[in-house]
Amino acid sequence: MIQRRQTIFMLLTAILSAVLFFMPLASFEAGGNVMKFTIFGIQNPIDTLTLSKSYTWPLIVLTILMTIVPIFTIFKYKKRELQVKLCHLNMLLNIIFIGIVFLYYDNDIKEVIAAVEGDTYEFDVAYFFGMALPLVNLVLEILAIRGIKKDIALLKSIDRLR
Repeated sequence: MIQRRQTIFMLLTAILSAVLFFMPLASFEAGGNVMKFTIFGIQNPIDTLTLSKSYTWPLIVLTILMTIVPIFTIFKYKKRELQVKLCHLNMLLNIIFIGIVFLYYDNDIKEVIAAVEGDTYEFDVAYFFGMALPLVNLVLEILAIRGIKKDIALLKSIDRLR
């Protein structure tokens, strides 16, 4: 039963979550330098320094969990109710990831720019495709849940016929 459609959706979710390790989430210009925000912190590509004032281990842990949970879910194909719960868990992890980036690390970016440029700072933040990946993961998880629920309904209808 690994060849189901929802398996493909969950596998894509795991792959897209793993891509977050290699892709910047945002880019901004401060003091003439273009800096990138990744799950490892704010990095200046010229000096290859991580300038983040705070730890980004919550993002790293969330990304690891967002990669492992769908893979674990794929192999629980005999326990469909557990699969639905694990998909909901992964959706929650993606929402938490988005919330942490926008609420917590937005302030971190402003602090780094204030340290680089002083008190008067103007900057342009450009969000990359990396910020859209958790949203894409949410859609893929919803599609996976729909497929699992269709399987549950099909099995229940077959059990009625016996």
